[in-house]
Amino acid sequence: MRILVVDDTEANRKLLAWMLEDDGHEVVEAINGKEAVELFKTSKPDLVLMDVMMPVMDGFEATKAIKEYLGGTHVPIIFLTALSDDASLTKCLSIGGDDFLSKPINEQVLQAKIKAHSRIKDLNEQLNRQNKELTRLHQFTLREHEIAQNVFESALAASILDSKNTRHYISPAATFNGDLLLVSISPSGGLYALMADFTGHGLPAAIGALPVSQAFLDAAQQGASVSSIARELNRTLEKFLPDDMFAAAAIAELNAEGTRLTLWLGGMPDALHTDSQGKLKQQIPSNHMPLGILEDDEFEREANIVEVSHGDRLYLYTDGIPESLNATGEMYGEARMLSHFDGSSSDPLTSLIESVNQFTGNKDQNDDITLLELSCKPVETSVIGDASVLNLELALPWTLRMQLGAEELKKPTSPVAQLVDMIGSAPGIESHKDYLHTILAELYSNALEHGILGLSSELKKTEDGYLEYYQQREEKLRQLENGMLDITVTFRVEGRKGFLSLQLDDSGCGFDAKHRNHSSDEDSFGRGIDLIETLCDKVSYSEGGTRVEAEYTIQT
Repeated sequence: MRILVVDDTEANRKLLAWMLEDDGHEVVEAINGKEAVELFKTSKPDLVLMDVMMPVMDGFEATKAIKEYLGGTHVPIIFLTALSDDASLTKCLSIGGDDFLSKPINEQVLQAKIKAHSRIKDLNEQLNRQNKELTRLHQFTLREHEIAQNVFESALAASILDSKNTRHYISPAATFNGDLLLVSISPSGGLYALMADFTGHGLPAAIGALPVSQAFLDAAQQGASVSSIARELNRTLEKFLPDDMFAAAAIAELNAEGTRLTLWLGGMPDALHTDSQGKLKQQIPSNHMPLGILEDDEFEREANIVEVSHGDRLYLYTDGIPESLNATGEMYGEARMLSHFDGSSSDPLTSLIESVNQFTGNKDQNDDITLLELSCKPVETSVIGDASVLNLELALPWTLRMQLGAEELKKPTSPVAQLVDMIGSAPGIESHKDYLHTILAELYSNALEHGILGLSSELKKTEDGYLEYYQQREEKLRQLENGMLDITVTFRVEGRKGFLSLQLDDSGCGFDAKHRNHSSDEDSFGRGIDLIETLCDKVSYSEGGTRVEAEYTIQT
């Protein structure tokens, strides 16, 4: 080590120099405090042995000047003093000294203190290097976050969260939001909304937002169906995300008139459908797996179609709301959240957010929070794109026929999904695929289960009967040897409208349409036919109930 020895007595300096040089150290000598300060700046010693009482400038002033020069750098200064009173020793340490030795100097104690302070100096230098590296990395991270933030904002710029049909609340738990909320307009004048909750939060969770936002907004501009959007997002994330990451999601479409909602929910809390005063009408179950888990051939794309009244509202939210924690670790909970939708508040969104913030107090968020209110009324915004709008001048008539025998009916794959995919490839049909899937799925089930297999819906009136119904369905389908289901889909244009005619003929005993039982609110069956009659302009039965015909109109 290079050691600066400061003492106005030459004998003391020479004695210390002899001890130190004998131990392998390099010695620099100063005769007073002023010279010590000048030599310290030029020789840059590793340690200072400082006498207290000296002419020109004493050890206290010299130490103070050296410490000011060093700034945050640490160089040990050990006072050499004959003073023994507590006040003097305290002053040695208070002005910046690191230790002291009493005169006369004991060589072994001197060596021990030098070794100890050498270790401290090495540790301090290591800490300084690490601190500089951490500072550099922190600045680099801040810069990366700034760039990433600009990229995310640019990617999400096409979303219209401030639509007149929507209100929202977003509160991320970190700089980057693991929740994603997008709203876009369909070519037909309707409105799409996507809410996604990626695994975790922060930048890793937000990474999935880039491919999802691009895929969603592209599909929205093309007027894709909700089920097709869900399937495309699942494909994207299944390829893109690591195995331990996925995205719970809710995809909604409100038609241009504001009278019908189409929903796909996977891994999210149930959606809430309220009346115009915010009173809960129904909870729409989230019955699919999150996006990015299932492979494409396993993916369940079926969407819910809900008829709504003008003024009704749909609420979508992530689990950050019910899972919010207060200072004692208590969870906000589903029941507390649903209490805001009992009709006592005409603005559940505001009252819910205020309640959550009051509940959590000053505690940091444990998860991202996102809430969307969608008002069911005519969509009030400009329409963008025209990729999915039917062009009557270019549309040609066509017919598609599918004949299913006993072997085809037994197969686990859904003929309805394949049929809808084929129909959806025709110009102008893509945005109607969810409605067509619902219609064909119900017509197909009725023809197969009640026509060919001869099952009765009366079994579904009890929980045990419901189970027995599907056990009988599986058994009868397994034993089926003869049976035929003929499906014909025809498209034609008349004036400024396109018409899809759906005809199903089965080989069963027929369906007594005139005396069918209409479902009540308590029934778990029979609602499909009512929905078909709502979606279609015409539904008729003939040939003793073995033929059903439905007509679906596509407006230009």
